[in-house]
Amino acid sequence: MDAYRDSIEQISDELNRLDLLIRRALILARDLRASGNEEYRGLLISEQQIDRILESGEFLHQHWKTQEENGDKLTDLDQKLEQARKRIDRRCEMTGNKGRSLTLPHLAARFGLSQAEVDLLLIAMAPELETRYEILYAYLQDDVTRKRPSVDLALNLISRTGREKLIARRFFATGAPLIRFRLVELIDEPHDRQPTLLRRFLKLDDSVLGFLLEQPPVRLPLGNRVESQQSIQSLELDPMTRVELQNLADSLQSAGAPKSLVRVIGSDPAELQSVASALSNAHERPLIALELAALENESTDIDLLIRDATLYDAVVAVVAPPGEPSTGAEEPQRVAQARRRFWNLVEHVPRIVALGPDSVFGEAPTHLRIWKIQLKTANFEQRRQMWESALSETAHDADASRLADTFRFGGAHIRQAVAMAHSLAGIRDPSQPVSSMSDLLESGRALSGSNLRRYATVVQPRYSWSDIILPDEKRRQLEHIAIRVKHRRTVHYEWGFGEKLSRGKGLNVLFSGQSGVGKTMAAEVLASDLSLVLFQIDLSSVVSKYIGETEKHLAAIFREAEMSQSLLFFDEADALFGKRTEINDAHDRYANLEVNYLLQRIEQYEGLVILATNMQRNLDDAFLRRIQEVIDFPLPDEILRERIWRRHLPANAPVDASIDYTFLARQFKLTGGDIKNAVMTAAFLAASGSKRIGMAEMIRAVRIELQKQGKLVMKTDFGKYFEAAHQSSDLSQPLKN
Repeated sequence: MDAYRDSIEQISDELNRLDLLIRRALILARDLRASGNEEYRGLLISEQQIDRILESGEFLHQHWKTQEENGDKLTDLDQKLEQARKRIDRRCEMTGNKGRSLTLPHLAARFGLSQAEVDLLLIAMAPELETRYEILYAYLQDDVTRKRPSVDLALNLISRTGREKLIARRFFATGAPLIRFRLVELIDEPHDRQPTLLRRFLKLDDSVLGFLLEQPPVRLPLGNRVESQQSIQSLELDPMTRVELQNLADSLQSAGAPKSLVRVIGSDPAELQSVASALSNAHERPLIALELAALENESTDIDLLIRDATLYDAVVAVVAPPGEPSTGAEEPQRVAQARRRFWNLVEHVPRIVALGPDSVFGEAPTHLRIWKIQLKTANFEQRRQMWESALSETAHDADASRLADTFRFGGAHIRQAVAMAHSLAGIRDPSQPVSSMSDLLESGRALSGSNLRRYATVVQPRYSWSDIILPDEKRRQLEHIAIRVKHRRTVHYEWGFGEKLSRGKGLNVLFSGQSGVGKTMAAEVLASDLSLVLFQIDLSSVVSKYIGETEKHLAAIFREAEMSQSLLFFDEADALFGKRTEINDAHDRYANLEVNYLLQRIEQYEGLVILATNMQRNLDDAFLRRIQEVIDFPLPDEILRERIWRRHLPANAPVDASIDYTFLARQFKLTGGDIKNAVMTAAFLAASGSKRIGMAEMIRAVRIELQKQGKLVMKTDFGKYFEAAHQSSDLSQPLKN
């Protein structure tokens, strides 16, 4: 007698044993039908059949009485069944002694199945493997259409007495392993609307069948199976963290605790999943990963996840969003639901890895053994080395220091960004796909801030330093901001000033001034010059009436922005930073807390934050004291206005020499935004008329712009160009004397 070569050989032996059970049932079935009318069997109920049922005398007695009557015929089969069972068990034991696992015994042990339940599983499995079982089952059920085993047939096959059959019904209870974990499914006949349990059919779940036949899972009902050969030592983390992870893996291996929860705390989802992959690989176990949000849905069947994790001895990694749990009025129920189901999962799966902030998962049960490890955020030097390592693999000649300063990526994200940049280079030049610095910056931006788009708009900078026209002093202030951002790497990291700062390594700036004076343009100029992603924050989606929700949204904004050191532009900041209210109720108290929270996050942020306001006088004094730079954008004077008028006319535009820029600048005290609008209006007037942009079109455009703003337009404002303005048919409102 030898050990089994594989699970399929062992299942073949089990099916041979099932054949003996079926032979036994066939002897009884033939005896029961001996007096029946074979021509109409299955189509009518004969009088002889009725008499036989009534003469059986006792409840559930007929089948078992027939069994007693055929005792001599069955003895030999029963002995063969017992011998087959012993032989299978012995070969399974020999296989286990050789360190090999068989799928059917593994499944039975993990789910605590009795031998009777294993037999039920085999009865359901047989027709999935050989069609001859469909014929046998149809014969035993006296109906050619019933090709799957019914519960009644299955119970008859595994039971020897009526009492055993009644007791065995518990295997089909809702909480029984076969049913709860959908190892087998109970299916109904299409024409039978309310079938009894006995008339329902058994079907082996396809995923379970694949497991038993040692087939890799094609797809899991819940979660994704992650294949990884990554080792702990290959993780791009600081050396101390790798040592801690290896010690954790060794401790888990030696502890032998039946259930353990590993909490890996960090903010980079890609890095967190890499850690989970390495931990599962260290234990030579597969990894099943899913989002915590998947557990919020009532329709999500976590029993299927428990089943698959149990079948494959998998580590389950639950990834939480890197933020605080919701505290609003609409979401707590879903969050609480996800937490409850998560802890239910922990109770049934031996190895769970919770990835994300510690607070998201809630408090753990006291009886549970928890292992916790905090992933340290890579510092500038570590990031620079990771970029250099990733870039060297493809012979890139790029500024690793700039990339490390711009993007707060972990190793996994860095490799992904380099690969994406290589793809961009391949699209540009397939023969020599060499990534440029622009490719790397574009790839890094693409991998960061995806969730930030929920609260912000990505602004593509259109302006450069040559486009913005400001007083010299204001321009120097703006240039100084660019200098601070460009050289922060030198000052903070190379010269060591960053070690002296616990926070405040970033830069926050206030732009004040009325609409149209260039605040948004200045933000675009800085973003373009510094190669930063510019996010214009949509305050309507940030500020919430629900207590605590505004802080949650702000946390998400800064968390996402930190990955790429994006430029955050808060327009109309007075909506958040207005003068603090007297505390009359809970909402007033929390409104002030929102301001404090945002100030704290701004100071912690290492990138550039620009806040713009039209009404600086309405801003809170405490807020103004904590702003590092303030630039007040004035209305342009006459000289600047003339430059702005000229700047807004493109070189290709059909501009008439009649335009009197000096008159326009002197006569109309417009902002840069107003002038841009007037020039655009003049262009469209020219396109619909003379096809050239002249002074007449400019005057008409100015009149339209002034009246749009509700300003009183006087004849004297237009001087010698009064006729052009007066003849305008664009507006019905006449000019005032």
